[in-house]
Amino acid sequence: MPELDSSLQTILPGLSDCLSLQASPPPTQGLLIKRMQSDEHTFMEALKSKGYFLADVHGSIDMQTSPPTVRFAIDPGPRFVFGAVDIQVTSDEADVEALLRKVSGRVSPGKAYASNYVVDAEDSMLQELRRNGYPWPSLGTRKVVADHAKQDVQVRFVVHTGPHAVFGPARLEGLEDVRDETVRSVLAWEQGQSFDERKLEQTQEELIRSGLFRSVRVRVEPDSPPGATAPVVVSVLEAAPRTVRAGLWYYLDQGAGVSSGWTHRNVWGGGEEFSVDMELGQKLQKLDSALVLPHILHPDQALHIGAGYEHEETDVYESSSVKASAIFRRDFDFIQADCGLAYRLYEVDSKNQIRNFNLLSVPLGLAWTTVTNPLDPVSGFALSAQAEPFTPLSSEGEPFVLWNLTGRSYLSLHPQDTFVLAARGRYSLLAGAGHGNIPEDLLLYAGGGGSIRGYAYQYAGPLNKDDEPEGGMSAIDFSVELRWRINEEFGAVLFSDGGGAFARQNPEPSDTYFWGAGTGLRYYTPIGPLRFDVAVPLNRRSGVDDPFQLYLSLGQAF
Repeated sequence: MPELDSSLQTILPGLSDCLSLQASPPPTQGLLIKRMQSDEHTFMEALKSKGYFLADVHGSIDMQTSPPTVRFAIDPGPRFVFGAVDIQVTSDEADVEALLRKVSGRVSPGKAYASNYVVDAEDSMLQELRRNGYPWPSLGTRKVVADHAKQDVQVRFVVHTGPHAVFGPARLEGLEDVRDETVRSVLAWEQGQSFDERKLEQTQEELIRSGLFRSVRVRVEPDSPPGATAPVVVSVLEAAPRTVRAGLWYYLDQGAGVSSGWTHRNVWGGGEEFSVDMELGQKLQKLDSALVLPHILHPDQALHIGAGYEHEETDVYESSSVKASAIFRRDFDFIQADCGLAYRLYEVDSKNQIRNFNLLSVPLGLAWTTVTNPLDPVSGFALSAQAEPFTPLSSEGEPFVLWNLTGRSYLSLHPQDTFVLAARGRYSLLAGAGHGNIPEDLLLYAGGGGSIRGYAYQYAGPLNKDDEPEGGMSAIDFSVELRWRINEEFGAVLFSDGGGAFARQNPEPSDTYFWGAGTGLRYYTPIGPLRFDVAVPLNRRSGVDDPFQLYLSLGQAF
Protein backbone atom coordinates (compact mmCIF):
# COMPACT_ATOMS: atom_id res chain seq x y z
CA MET A 1 0.00 0.00 0.00
CA PRO A 2 1.55 3.38 -1.00
CA GLU A 3 2.40 5.59 1.94
CA LEU A 4 0.37 8.76 2.34
CA ASP A 5 2.26 12.02 2.07
CA SER A 6 2.73 14.06 5.23
CA SER A 7 -0.04 16.57 4.44
CA LEU A 8 -2.66 13.81 4.12
CA GLN A 9 -1.43 12.13 7.30
CA THR A 10 -2.11 15.42 9.06
CA ILE A 11 -5.49 16.16 7.46
CA LEU A 12 -7.31 12.81 7.44
CA PRO A 13 -7.22 11.93 11.18
CA GLY A 14 -8.84 15.27 11.96
CA LEU A 15 -11.78 14.41 9.67
CA SER A 16 -12.54 10.98 11.14
CA ASP A 17 -15.69 10.48 13.20
CA CYS A 18 -14.41 7.05 14.22
CA LEU A 19 -11.36 8.66 15.77
CA SER A 20 -12.95 11.76 17.31
CA LEU A 21 -15.90 9.77 18.74
CA GLN A 22 -14.00 6.66 19.86
CA ALA A 23 -14.79 7.51 23.49
CA SER A 24 -18.50 7.18 22.57
CA PRO A 25 -18.80 3.90 20.62
CA PRO A 26 -22.17 3.25 18.91
CA PRO A 27 -24.40 0.69 20.65
CA THR A 28 -24.77 -1.61 17.62
CA GLN A 29 -22.56 -3.04 14.89
CA GLY A 30 -24.81 -1.51 12.23
CA LEU A 31 -24.29 2.01 13.57
CA LEU A 32 -20.53 1.40 13.71
CA ILE A 33 -20.59 0.36 10.05
CA LYS A 34 -22.45 3.57 9.18
CA ARG A 35 -19.84 5.61 11.04
CA MET A 36 -17.07 3.81 9.16
CA GLN A 37 -18.80 4.39 5.80
CA SER A 38 -19.20 8.06 6.64
CA ASP A 39 -15.45 8.26 7.18
CA GLU A 40 -14.82 6.47 3.87
CA HIS A 41 -16.87 9.10 2.05
CA THR A 42 -15.21 11.97 3.95
CA PHE A 43 -11.72 10.64 3.24
CA MET A 44 -12.52 10.22 -0.44
CA GLU A 45 -13.76 13.81 -0.77
CA ALA A 46 -10.68 15.09 1.04
CA LEU A 47 -8.39 13.10 -1.26
CA LYS A 48 -10.16 14.47 -4.34
CA SER A 49 -9.78 18.00 -3.03
CA LYS A 50 -6.01 17.42 -3.02
CA GLY A 51 -5.95 15.95 -6.55
CA TYR A 52 -6.18 12.22 -5.76
CA PHE A 53 -9.17 11.45 -7.99
CA LEU A 54 -8.23 7.77 -8.44
CA ALA A 55 -7.86 7.09 -4.73
CA ASP A 56 -9.30 3.98 -3.11
CA VAL A 57 -10.51 3.98 0.50
CA HIS A 58 -11.62 0.75 2.18
CA GLY A 59 -12.68 0.40 5.79
CA SER A 60 -12.90 -2.78 7.85
CA ILE A 61 -14.03 -3.68 11.36
CA ASP A 62 -12.38 -6.25 13.62
CA MET A 63 -15.17 -7.43 15.91
CA GLN A 64 -12.83 -9.79 17.79
CA THR A 65 -11.30 -6.95 19.79
CA SER A 66 -12.94 -5.10 22.65
CA PRO A 67 -13.96 -2.51 21.73
CA PRO A 68 -14.12 -3.33 17.99
CA THR A 69 -11.25 -1.90 15.90
CA VAL A 70 -11.88 0.10 12.72
CA ARG A 71 -9.11 0.12 10.12
CA PHE A 72 -8.84 2.05 6.86
CA ALA A 73 -6.73 1.01 3.89
CA ILE A 74 -6.04 4.04 1.70
CA ASP A 75 -4.40 3.96 -1.72
CA PRO A 76 -4.13 7.61 -2.83
CA GLY A 77 -3.09 6.79 -6.37
CA PRO A 78 -1.48 9.43 -8.58
CA ARG A 79 -1.95 13.10 -7.84
CA PHE A 80 -3.53 15.01 -10.72
CA VAL A 81 -1.97 18.23 -11.99
CA PHE A 82 -3.53 21.29 -13.55
CA GLY A 83 -4.07 21.00 -17.27
CA ALA A 84 -5.47 23.77 -19.45
CA VAL A 85 -6.38 26.92 -17.51
CA ASP A 86 -8.77 29.28 -19.27
CA ILE A 87 -9.70 32.74 -17.98
CA GLN A 88 -12.79 34.24 -19.62
CA VAL A 89 -12.96 37.97 -18.94
CA THR A 90 -15.94 40.18 -19.76
CA SER A 91 -14.01 43.36 -20.43
CA ASP A 92 -12.96 45.47 -23.39
CA GLU A 93 -9.52 45.97 -21.86
CA ALA A 94 -7.00 43.80 -23.72
CA ASP A 95 -4.51 43.55 -20.86
CA VAL A 96 -6.91 42.39 -18.14
CA GLU A 97 -6.46 38.66 -18.81
CA ALA A 98 -2.67 39.04 -18.66
CA LEU A 99 -3.06 40.91 -15.37
CA LEU A 100 -5.17 38.10 -13.91
CA ARG A 101 -2.84 35.35 -15.08
CA LYS A 102 -0.01 36.96 -13.12
CA VAL A 103 -1.92 36.47 -9.86
CA SER A 104 -3.46 33.07 -10.58
CA GLY A 105 -0.69 31.69 -8.40
CA ARG A 106 -0.47 27.93 -8.20
CA VAL A 107 -3.20 27.37 -10.81
CA SER A 108 -1.02 26.83 -13.86
CA PRO A 109 -0.44 23.81 -16.16
CA GLY A 110 1.75 21.11 -14.68
CA LYS A 111 1.43 22.16 -11.04
CA ALA A 112 -0.14 19.85 -8.45
CA TYR A 113 -3.91 20.26 -8.12
CA ALA A 114 -5.75 21.30 -4.97
CA SER A 115 -9.27 22.69 -4.85
CA ASN A 116 -8.32 25.50 -2.46
CA TYR A 117 -5.78 26.73 -5.03
CA VAL A 118 -8.71 27.42 -7.38
CA VAL A 119 -10.62 29.38 -4.74
CA ASP A 120 -7.48 31.29 -3.74
CA ALA A 121 -6.85 32.20 -7.39
CA GLU A 122 -10.36 33.62 -7.74
CA ASP A 123 -9.90 35.71 -4.59
CA SER A 124 -6.56 36.99 -5.90
CA MET A 125 -8.12 37.93 -9.25
CA LEU A 126 -10.88 39.95 -7.60
CA GLN A 127 -8.35 41.65 -5.34
CA GLU A 128 -6.10 42.52 -8.28
CA LEU A 129 -8.99 44.04 -10.19
CA ARG A 130 -9.99 46.16 -7.18
CA ARG A 131 -6.42 47.42 -7.01
CA ASN A 132 -6.34 48.36 -10.68
CA GLY A 133 -9.42 50.49 -11.24
CA TYR A 134 -12.32 48.01 -11.03
CA PRO A 135 -14.36 48.56 -7.84
CA TRP A 136 -17.16 46.08 -8.64
CA PRO A 137 -15.72 42.83 -10.08
CA SER A 138 -17.60 39.55 -9.72
CA LEU A 139 -17.24 35.89 -10.61
CA GLY A 140 -19.23 33.73 -12.98
CA THR A 141 -19.64 29.97 -12.64
CA ARG A 142 -16.28 28.26 -12.79
CA LYS A 143 -15.83 24.90 -14.53
CA VAL A 144 -13.47 22.27 -13.13
CA VAL A 145 -13.12 18.96 -15.02
CA ALA A 146 -10.87 16.07 -14.00
CA ASP A 147 -9.58 14.01 -16.96
CA HIS A 148 -8.84 10.53 -15.61
CA ALA A 149 -7.06 9.48 -18.79
CA LYS A 150 -4.65 12.43 -18.77
CA GLN A 151 -4.59 12.63 -14.98
CA ASP A 152 -5.03 16.37 -15.08
CA VAL A 153 -7.68 18.96 -14.22
CA GLN A 154 -8.92 21.61 -16.65
CA VAL A 155 -10.15 24.84 -15.09
CA ARG A 156 -12.16 27.63 -16.63
CA PHE A 157 -12.60 30.88 -14.69
CA VAL A 158 -15.30 33.40 -15.57
CA VAL A 159 -14.56 36.94 -14.36
CA HIS A 160 -16.79 39.99 -14.79
CA THR A 161 -14.68 43.09 -14.28
CA GLY A 162 -17.48 45.65 -14.12
CA PRO A 163 -16.74 49.19 -15.29
CA HIS A 164 -13.36 50.83 -14.90
CA ALA A 165 -13.79 53.72 -12.44
CA VAL A 166 -12.09 56.60 -10.71
CA PHE A 167 -12.57 57.72 -7.12
CA GLY A 168 -15.71 59.77 -6.70
CA PRO A 169 -16.82 61.91 -3.76
CA ALA A 170 -16.31 60.68 -0.19
CA ARG A 171 -19.29 60.65 2.17
CA LEU A 172 -18.59 60.73 5.93
CA GLU A 173 -20.89 59.07 8.46
CA GLY A 174 -20.88 59.08 12.26
CA LEU A 175 -18.92 62.25 13.03
CA GLU A 176 -19.91 64.08 16.21
CA ASP A 177 -17.05 66.02 17.82
CA VAL A 178 -14.35 65.35 15.23
CA ARG A 179 -14.30 67.90 12.43
CA ASP A 180 -15.09 66.84 8.87
CA GLU A 181 -11.81 68.22 7.51
CA THR A 182 -9.83 66.22 10.07
CA VAL A 183 -11.02 62.98 8.46
CA ARG A 184 -10.73 64.28 4.91
CA SER A 185 -7.10 65.25 5.49
CA VAL A 186 -6.31 61.57 6.07
CA LEU A 187 -7.92 60.25 2.87
CA ALA A 188 -5.23 58.48 0.85
CA TRP A 189 -6.75 59.33 -2.54
CA GLU A 190 -7.93 62.33 -4.50
CA GLN A 191 -11.17 62.51 -6.41
CA GLY A 192 -10.55 61.57 -10.05
CA GLN A 193 -7.67 59.14 -9.37
CA SER A 194 -7.96 55.59 -10.69
CA PHE A 195 -9.67 53.40 -8.09
CA ASP A 196 -7.35 51.33 -5.88
CA GLU A 197 -8.70 49.31 -2.95
CA ARG A 198 -5.40 49.66 -1.11
CA LYS A 199 -6.11 53.37 -0.67
CA LEU A 200 -9.25 52.47 1.29
CA GLU A 201 -7.29 50.09 3.52
CA GLN A 202 -4.56 52.68 4.09
CA THR A 203 -7.12 55.30 5.10
CA GLN A 204 -8.89 52.91 7.47
CA GLU A 205 -5.62 51.98 9.19
CA GLU A 206 -4.63 55.64 9.56
CA LEU A 207 -7.98 56.60 11.10
CA ILE A 208 -7.84 53.69 13.55
CA ARG A 209 -4.27 54.60 14.50
CA SER A 210 -5.35 58.16 15.32
CA GLY A 211 -7.13 56.90 18.45
CA LEU A 212 -10.15 59.11 17.71
CA PHE A 213 -12.48 56.27 16.71
CA ARG A 214 -13.71 53.02 18.22
CA SER A 215 -14.49 51.61 14.79
CA VAL A 216 -13.79 52.64 11.22
CA ARG A 217 -15.12 51.23 7.97
CA VAL A 218 -14.08 52.60 4.57
CA ARG A 219 -15.95 51.09 1.63
CA VAL A 220 -16.99 51.83 -1.93
CA GLU A 221 -20.71 52.22 -2.65
CA PRO A 222 -22.02 48.77 -3.66
CA ASP A 223 -23.60 49.79 -6.97
CA SER A 224 -21.96 51.28 -10.04
CA PRO A 225 -23.31 54.82 -10.58
CA PRO A 226 -23.54 56.46 -14.01
CA GLY A 227 -20.27 57.94 -15.24
CA ALA A 228 -17.96 55.21 -13.82
CA THR A 229 -17.03 57.07 -10.66
CA ALA A 230 -16.71 55.17 -7.39
CA PRO A 231 -18.25 57.03 -4.42
CA VAL A 232 -16.68 56.08 -1.08
CA VAL A 233 -18.36 55.92 2.33
CA VAL A 234 -16.30 56.46 5.48
CA SER A 235 -18.28 55.25 8.51
CA VAL A 236 -16.86 55.91 11.97
CA LEU A 237 -17.84 55.52 15.60
CA GLU A 238 -16.03 58.05 17.76
CA ALA A 239 -14.11 56.87 20.81
CA ALA A 240 -14.35 58.54 24.20
CA PRO A 241 -11.85 61.40 23.89
CA ARG A 242 -10.63 61.36 27.50
CA THR A 243 -8.51 58.73 29.21
CA VAL A 244 -7.47 58.50 32.86
CA ARG A 245 -4.66 56.16 33.86
CA ALA A 246 -2.89 55.16 37.06
CA GLY A 247 -0.08 52.83 38.04
CA LEU A 248 2.26 51.83 40.81
CA TRP A 249 5.68 50.27 41.14
CA TYR A 250 8.12 49.03 43.73
CA TYR A 251 11.86 48.60 43.26
CA LEU A 252 13.98 47.47 46.21
CA ASP A 253 16.64 50.07 45.30
CA GLN A 254 14.28 53.00 44.61
CA GLY A 255 11.32 52.33 46.86
CA ALA A 256 7.66 52.65 45.95
CA GLY A 257 5.93 55.07 43.64
CA VAL A 258 2.65 55.88 41.97
CA SER A 259 1.82 57.42 38.62
CA SER A 260 -1.27 58.96 37.12
CA GLY A 261 -2.20 60.67 33.91
CA TRP A 262 -5.00 62.28 31.92
CA THR A 263 -5.31 62.61 28.14
CA HIS A 264 -7.74 64.40 25.85
CA ARG A 265 -7.33 63.19 22.25
CA ASN A 266 -9.58 65.70 20.50
CA VAL A 267 -9.17 69.08 22.16
CA TRP A 268 -10.43 71.31 19.33
CA GLY A 269 -12.02 68.73 17.02
CA GLY A 270 -8.95 68.19 14.86
CA GLY A 271 -7.31 65.31 16.70
CA GLU A 272 -5.19 67.57 18.90
CA GLU A 273 -3.99 65.64 21.96
CA PHE A 274 -3.26 67.15 25.37
CA SER A 275 -1.91 65.04 28.23
CA VAL A 276 -0.70 65.51 31.79
CA ASP A 277 1.36 62.84 33.58
CA MET A 278 2.60 62.73 37.15
CA GLU A 279 4.96 60.39 39.02
CA LEU A 280 5.43 60.45 42.77
CA GLY A 281 8.18 58.23 44.12
CA GLN A 282 10.40 58.20 47.16
CA LYS A 283 13.34 59.46 45.09
CA LEU A 284 11.73 60.86 41.95
CA GLN A 285 8.86 63.31 41.41
CA LYS A 286 7.82 64.38 37.91
CA LEU A 287 5.08 66.44 36.30
CA ASP A 288 4.90 66.53 32.49
CA SER A 289 2.44 68.05 30.06
CA ALA A 290 2.32 67.62 26.29
CA LEU A 291 0.29 69.00 23.41
CA VAL A 292 0.36 67.22 20.04
CA LEU A 293 -0.83 69.15 17.00
CA PRO A 294 -1.32 66.77 14.04
CA HIS A 295 -0.94 67.48 10.32
CA ILE A 296 1.39 70.45 10.72
CA LEU A 297 2.80 71.42 7.29
CA HIS A 298 2.30 67.81 6.12
CA PRO A 299 -0.39 65.12 6.65
CA ASP A 300 2.17 62.80 8.29
CA GLN A 301 3.82 65.42 10.49
CA ALA A 302 2.91 66.51 14.02
CA LEU A 303 4.25 69.15 16.38
CA HIS A 304 4.89 67.94 19.93
CA ILE A 305 5.01 70.74 22.51
CA GLY A 306 6.02 69.76 26.02
CA ALA A 307 6.79 71.23 29.42
CA GLY A 308 7.67 69.62 32.71
CA TYR A 309 9.23 69.70 36.16
CA GLU A 310 11.39 67.01 37.74
CA HIS A 311 12.98 66.53 41.14
CA GLU A 312 15.33 63.60 41.76
CA GLU A 313 17.27 62.62 44.86
CA THR A 314 19.95 59.95 44.59
CA ASP A 315 22.82 58.83 46.81
CA VAL A 316 25.11 61.33 45.06
CA TYR A 317 23.07 64.34 44.03
CA GLU A 318 19.75 66.14 44.33
CA SER A 319 18.50 67.94 41.23
CA SER A 320 15.53 70.06 40.26
CA SER A 321 14.82 70.97 36.66
CA VAL A 322 12.24 72.55 34.42
CA LYS A 323 12.10 71.87 30.71
CA ALA A 324 10.22 72.93 27.61
CA SER A 325 10.39 71.60 24.07
CA ALA A 326 8.88 71.86 20.61
CA ILE A 327 9.63 68.90 18.34
CA PHE A 328 8.40 68.05 14.86
CA ARG A 329 7.73 64.34 14.31
CA ARG A 330 7.34 62.93 10.80
CA ASP A 331 6.04 59.42 10.08
CA PHE A 332 7.39 57.41 7.15
CA ASP A 333 5.59 54.03 7.29
CA PHE A 334 7.48 52.22 10.11
CA ILE A 335 10.02 55.05 10.56
CA GLN A 336 9.69 58.19 12.69
CA ALA A 337 11.96 61.21 12.40
CA ASP A 338 12.23 63.89 15.11
CA CYS A 339 13.72 67.37 15.01
CA GLY A 340 13.14 70.32 17.33
CA LEU A 341 14.33 72.59 20.12
CA ALA A 342 14.43 72.02 23.88
CA TYR A 343 15.32 74.13 26.91
CA ARG A 344 16.37 72.90 30.37
CA LEU A 345 17.12 74.78 33.55
CA TYR A 346 18.86 72.71 36.26
CA GLU A 347 19.78 73.22 39.88
CA VAL A 348 22.02 70.41 41.09
CA ASP A 349 23.20 69.91 44.67
CA SER A 350 26.15 67.53 44.66
CA LYS A 351 28.64 67.11 47.50
CA ASN A 352 27.23 70.23 49.19
CA GLN A 353 27.94 72.26 46.07
CA ILE A 354 25.02 73.86 44.23
CA ARG A 355 25.43 74.33 40.50
CA ASN A 356 23.04 75.79 37.93
CA PHE A 357 22.82 74.80 34.27
CA ASN A 358 20.98 76.73 31.57
CA LEU A 359 20.91 74.57 28.43
CA LEU A 360 19.45 74.82 24.93
CA SER A 361 19.44 71.66 22.82
CA VAL A 362 18.40 70.36 19.41
CA PRO A 363 16.87 66.86 19.80
CA LEU A 364 17.27 64.76 16.64
CA GLY A 365 16.06 61.21 16.28
CA LEU A 366 15.16 58.32 14.03
CA ALA A 367 13.06 55.35 15.16
CA TRP A 368 12.08 52.24 13.25
CA THR A 369 9.63 49.78 14.78
CA THR A 370 7.46 46.84 13.81
CA VAL A 371 6.29 46.19 17.40
CA THR A 372 2.50 46.46 17.73
CA ASN A 373 1.91 45.81 21.46
CA PRO A 374 4.30 47.89 23.58
CA LEU A 375 3.18 46.46 26.94
CA ASP A 376 3.48 42.79 25.94
CA PRO A 377 5.31 42.43 22.60
CA VAL A 378 5.68 38.97 21.06
CA SER A 379 7.20 39.75 17.66
CA GLY A 380 8.95 42.48 15.73
CA PHE A 381 11.83 44.78 16.47
CA ALA A 382 12.49 48.43 17.33
CA LEU A 383 15.60 50.46 16.55
CA SER A 384 16.27 54.07 17.45
CA ALA A 385 19.09 56.58 17.17
CA GLN A 386 19.15 59.96 18.92
CA ALA A 387 21.59 62.82 18.93
CA GLU A 388 21.06 65.89 21.11
CA PRO A 389 23.59 68.73 20.92
CA PHE A 390 23.51 70.94 24.06
CA THR A 391 24.64 74.56 24.22
CA PRO A 392 24.98 76.44 27.54
CA LEU A 393 23.22 79.80 27.54
CA SER A 394 25.34 81.12 30.41
CA SER A 395 29.00 82.08 30.19
CA GLU A 396 30.01 78.99 32.14
CA GLY A 397 29.96 75.50 30.71
CA GLU A 398 30.86 73.84 27.45
CA PRO A 399 28.73 72.52 24.58
CA PHE A 400 28.35 68.76 24.39
CA VAL A 401 26.40 66.08 22.50
CA LEU A 402 24.46 63.14 23.89
CA TRP A 403 24.26 60.12 21.57
CA ASN A 404 21.92 57.16 22.10
CA LEU A 405 21.52 53.94 20.12
CA THR A 406 18.90 51.43 21.30
CA GLY A 407 17.40 48.25 19.93
CA ARG A 408 14.80 45.67 20.93
CA SER A 409 13.82 42.42 19.25
CA TYR A 410 11.12 39.82 19.93
CA LEU A 411 10.90 36.33 18.46
CA SER A 412 7.97 33.99 19.06
CA LEU A 413 9.14 30.39 19.53
CA HIS A 414 5.65 28.87 19.48
CA PRO A 415 2.59 29.25 17.19
CA GLN A 416 0.45 30.42 20.15
CA ASP A 417 3.23 32.72 21.44
CA THR A 418 3.67 30.48 24.47
CA PHE A 419 7.41 31.11 24.39
CA VAL A 420 8.96 34.42 23.33
CA LEU A 421 12.66 35.24 23.16
CA ALA A 422 13.28 38.95 23.82
CA ALA A 423 16.51 40.92 23.61
CA ARG A 424 17.50 44.57 23.95
CA GLY A 425 20.63 46.70 23.85
CA ARG A 426 21.75 50.30 24.45
CA TYR A 427 24.88 52.30 23.72
CA SER A 428 25.14 55.90 24.97
CA LEU A 429 27.93 58.43 24.65
CA LEU A 430 28.65 61.98 25.86
CA ALA A 431 31.12 63.96 23.77
CA GLY A 432 32.43 67.52 23.67
CA ALA A 433 32.63 68.49 27.36
CA GLY A 434 34.33 67.27 30.47
CA HIS A 435 32.65 65.22 33.19
CA GLY A 436 32.37 68.22 35.53
CA ASN A 437 30.61 70.44 32.98
CA ILE A 438 27.62 68.13 32.49
CA PRO A 439 24.63 68.03 34.90
CA GLU A 440 24.68 64.92 37.03
CA ASP A 441 21.33 63.68 35.78
CA LEU A 442 22.57 63.89 32.18
CA LEU A 443 25.63 61.77 32.95
CA LEU A 444 25.32 58.13 31.96
CA TYR A 445 24.46 55.40 34.44
CA ALA A 446 23.64 51.70 34.43
CA GLY A 447 21.93 49.43 36.91
CA GLY A 448 18.32 49.14 38.05
CA GLY A 449 15.02 47.76 36.83
CA GLY A 450 15.25 49.26 33.35
CA SER A 451 18.94 48.51 32.89
CA ILE A 452 21.09 45.83 34.55
CA ARG A 453 18.91 44.07 37.08
CA GLY A 454 20.57 42.76 40.24
CA TYR A 455 22.40 46.04 40.84
CA ALA A 456 20.98 49.10 42.55
CA TYR A 457 19.82 52.06 40.50
CA GLN A 458 22.89 53.75 38.88
CA TYR A 459 25.37 51.45 40.68
CA ALA A 460 26.62 49.38 37.70
CA GLY A 461 29.43 51.80 36.94
CA PRO A 462 32.26 53.86 38.41
CA LEU A 463 32.02 54.73 42.12
CA ASN A 464 33.71 57.44 44.15
CA LYS A 465 35.72 56.86 47.32
CA ASP A 466 32.47 56.68 49.31
CA ASP A 467 31.16 53.92 47.01
CA GLU A 468 28.62 56.25 45.39
CA PRO A 469 27.89 56.42 41.63
CA GLU A 470 29.90 59.04 39.76
CA GLY A 471 28.19 58.76 36.41
CA GLY A 472 30.02 58.00 33.19
CA MET A 473 30.77 59.39 29.76
CA SER A 474 29.55 56.21 28.05
CA ALA A 475 27.26 53.31 28.89
CA ILE A 476 26.41 49.93 27.43
CA ASP A 477 23.75 47.54 28.63
CA PHE A 478 21.90 44.59 27.14
CA SER A 479 19.37 41.97 28.21
CA VAL A 480 18.04 38.61 27.06
CA GLU A 481 14.75 37.16 28.33
CA LEU A 482 12.93 33.90 27.73
CA ARG A 483 9.22 34.53 28.38
CA TRP A 484 6.81 31.66 29.03
CA ARG A 485 3.05 32.24 28.89
CA ILE A 486 1.85 29.49 31.22
CA ASN A 487 -1.88 30.20 30.77
CA GLU A 488 -4.24 33.13 30.25
CA GLU A 489 -3.38 34.66 33.62
CA PHE A 490 0.19 33.73 34.50
CA GLY A 491 3.62 33.70 32.92
CA ALA A 492 7.26 33.31 33.90
CA VAL A 493 10.60 34.63 32.65
CA LEU A 494 14.29 33.84 32.86
CA PHE A 495 16.66 36.69 32.13
CA SER A 496 20.27 37.81 32.06
CA ASP A 497 21.53 41.41 31.86
CA GLY A 498 24.98 42.85 31.30
CA GLY A 499 26.97 46.01 30.62
CA GLY A 500 27.90 49.06 32.64
CA ALA A 501 28.67 52.77 32.72
CA PHE A 502 32.25 53.86 32.01
CA ALA A 503 34.38 56.89 32.89
CA ARG A 504 35.84 57.14 29.39
CA GLN A 505 34.04 57.73 26.13
CA ASN A 506 35.27 54.57 24.43
CA PRO A 507 34.85 51.47 26.62
CA GLU A 508 37.39 48.72 26.15
CA PRO A 509 37.08 44.96 26.75
CA SER A 510 39.36 45.32 29.77
CA ASP A 511 36.86 47.63 31.51
CA THR A 512 34.67 46.21 34.26
CA TYR A 513 31.36 44.81 32.99
CA PHE A 514 28.53 43.97 35.34
CA TRP A 515 26.36 40.87 34.97
CA GLY A 516 23.04 40.04 36.55
CA ALA A 517 20.54 37.21 36.22
CA GLY A 518 17.17 36.31 37.61
CA THR A 519 13.67 35.08 37.17
CA GLY A 520 10.22 36.57 37.38
CA LEU A 521 6.48 36.08 37.30
CA ARG A 522 3.87 37.80 35.15
CA TYR A 523 0.19 38.27 35.94
CA TYR A 524 -1.69 39.24 32.79
CA THR A 525 -4.35 41.94 33.11
CA PRO A 526 -6.50 43.64 30.44
CA ILE A 527 -4.11 46.62 30.43
CA GLY A 528 -0.88 44.62 30.33
CA PRO A 529 1.18 42.18 32.41
CA LEU A 530 2.04 42.91 36.04
CA ARG A 531 5.78 42.24 36.42
CA PHE A 532 7.52 40.81 39.48
CA ASP A 533 11.25 40.12 39.03
CA VAL A 534 14.00 38.92 41.36
CA ALA A 535 17.60 39.44 40.21
CA VAL A 536 21.03 38.77 41.70
CA PRO A 537 24.38 40.42 40.87
CA LEU A 538 26.75 37.84 39.42
CA ASN A 539 29.90 39.82 40.30
CA ARG A 540 28.78 41.25 43.61
CA ARG A 541 31.01 43.87 45.28
CA SER A 542 31.41 43.47 49.03
CA GLY A 543 29.81 46.31 50.96
CA VAL A 544 28.27 47.79 47.80
CA ASP A 545 25.81 45.39 46.20
CA ASP A 546 22.87 43.77 47.97
CA PRO A 547 22.38 40.00 47.58
CA PHE A 548 19.33 40.55 45.37
CA GLN A 549 16.95 43.17 43.98
CA LEU A 550 13.14 43.10 43.62
CA TYR A 551 11.12 44.82 40.87
CA LEU A 552 7.35 45.24 40.68
CA SER A 553 5.73 47.25 37.88
CA LEU A 554 3.19 47.17 35.04
CA GLY A 555 4.40 45.98 31.64
CA GLN A 556 7.27 43.78 30.54
CA ALA A 557 10.81 44.85 31.43
CA PHE A 558 11.27 45.97 27.81
